[in-house]
Amino acid sequence: MQIRSFSALVAMAVLCGGASVLAVYSIPNNDSDCPGSCRQIPWLAGADTWRGNGAPGTGTLPVYAGVTCTGLTEGDGTNDNASRIQTCLNNLSSQQAALIPPGIYYVNGAISIPSARALRGSGAFNCRQGRYLSESFQGDTGAGATCTTLKLGSGGWIKMAGDDGTAVTKGAELPIVSGYTKGSQTLTVNAGHGLVANDWIVVYEQPDSAIPVTSSGAYGNCTWCGESNNAGNLMGQIVQVTASTSTTLTLSRPFYYTFKSNLSPRFRKYTFLVSKAGLEDIKLNGWSSSRREPHVGMAGSLFSWVRGIEAYRDPDFAKAFPIYIKSAYGDEVRDSYLHFSLETSSDRAYSVGLMYMTSDNKIENNIFREQRHGGGQEGGGSGNVWLYNYIDDLYYTYDLSWKDSTRQNHGAHPYMTLMEGNIAASFGVDVSWGSSSHGVLFRNWFWGDITGSYSGFSASNPNNNFNAVRIDYHNNYYTLVGNVLGNPNLHTTWTNATLHPTTSNCANTGTRSSPVVYWVRCDDNNGSYNSDSWDTLLRHGNYDYKTQGVAHWDGGSDHAIKPSMYYTSKPSFFGNCAWPPFGPDLSPIAGTLPAKAQYENDPVCGISTATPPQAPSSLRIIGG
Repeated sequence: MQIRSFSALVAMAVLCGGASVLAVYSIPNNDSDCPGSCRQIPWLAGADTWRGNGAPGTGTLPVYAGVTCTGLTEGDGTNDNASRIQTCLNNLSSQQAALIPPGIYYVNGAISIPSARALRGSGAFNCRQGRYLSESFQGDTGAGATCTTLKLGSGGWIKMAGDDGTAVTKGAELPIVSGYTKGSQTLTVNAGHGLVANDWIVVYEQPDSAIPVTSSGAYGNCTWCGESNNAGNLMGQIVQVTASTSTTLTLSRPFYYTFKSNLSPRFRKYTFLVSKAGLEDIKLNGWSSSRREPHVGMAGSLFSWVRGIEAYRDPDFAKAFPIYIKSAYGDEVRDSYLHFSLETSSDRAYSVGLMYMTSDNKIENNIFREQRHGGGQEGGGSGNVWLYNYIDDLYYTYDLSWKDSTRQNHGAHPYMTLMEGNIAASFGVDVSWGSSSHGVLFRNWFWGDITGSYSGFSASNPNNNFNAVRIDYHNNYYTLVGNVLGNPNLHTTWTNATLHPTTSNCANTGTRSSPVVYWVRCDDNNGSYNSDSWDTLLRHGNYDYKTQGVAHWDGGSDHAIKPSMYYTSKPSFFGNCAWPPFGPDLSPIAGTLPAKAQYENDPVCGISTATPPQAPSSLRIIGG
């Protein structure tokens, strides 16, 4: 049989005068039918929220005018440059960047980037060695340096506003009278709220048992999750007030979910601590093993960004991630390379960690390697997007037989998260510290495997947790459309895979010789099987290497899949790469990403040199 792409099939159906034409599938979006049929929102995130015209892909991060910092001492490990760099930043005018010349500079204190300023190096990737080479050689040594490296001592880190104990300033908690339904952009409130246009609020409610929403998980109750510790306000959305009267608040974004009057919908004012601050084009070497802070902390940040950095050696300390974002709105992390952690045990090595209430943040076109999780959301959040990242070689130090996964939930209750176009070792949402819901996984390639090109540490070959998609119980109403599940070109035998474990084989999380496609509604603590996550999971048009085709078309007879849930056209950073990169309707079904091509030093961003998987033979030809 000759294989044709969906676009060719649609054209053939029209030209041949077929009675029916492939209709493009649409994810259910009935705003009045939550929780089951309200599965998408008009995602808008990162710079698109404040630098665009209100449409995805129209906003680009600013480039502030550079002012070169002087008086710095290149890194002998004793002369601390933190105060000198801070002075350089403090002396800037609005919309200027402190530019650090090429070289290696020792930093043993916190550097705080003020609002409307940026800290910029002279490049990170232009002296990138690719893989982390060894403990004794960590890259650019300084002689003839072509990039800027900050060599972080025990107290060295970069922050945008609050430290680990401070995020936003909060106002009084106030009730909502009406308007808290999905799609609404107007809230009716009581007089005396004191809010004016351009203020920010967070809207939340008590846990909804219909989803369910819970802070109770496999490891206990998440007392830190939600809008405020142990208060039960687990689902929330940050939004700006665009107009205000005595009893009405007009919102900048539509409401993402329908709340209920009996669950006490409420709101409070949020005041962010920093806005429009940036970190760019710099290498962060976590040199000291006694560090206790993340490389980059973004606490209470609004419209801020990290662009084009390389960060490695994040420390053996809880929450000291490469990038740690808390109580933030509209931030963007892009075009960066985060890799090699000193420790990947519990609460370590998340690449980018989102904590507490966060909304509309964008994580795009990054390389995450040699971490525990290639991302995670913990303690709430809504409307965040993870787009076109390359996430590989995830491992767990305490058990090197365990291949780990990117996690979109590690604490209650993130919802309406979009993960599109990523390559990831595998996808996971766990029930460790509570629930999540309404995530959309669209046109990703989840390998259920790793490249295994570890360096910088010694590890046995992992042989557990080889699954493409993991969704624990109490993570409901997820939607998987157009993904590619498995990778036959690595270590796993997908023809011997289990499509979906049930009661009799739930303890099987997948091995190299017997991987798992959908490890859903199981509990890896006791191997028990639950009924909620699988029954509420919508699977439509996902190609898997067990069946070597599409096993589920849950969404009905419309089998054509749109290119993107976020973009209306090919993003400019894709260059010559084929877009969309993954899906059952493409030939080959799995291409590559700009981030992966960059890691592999492929300047033209061509298709992988490995033998590409072929398009499935089970797709329908409609018309003539």
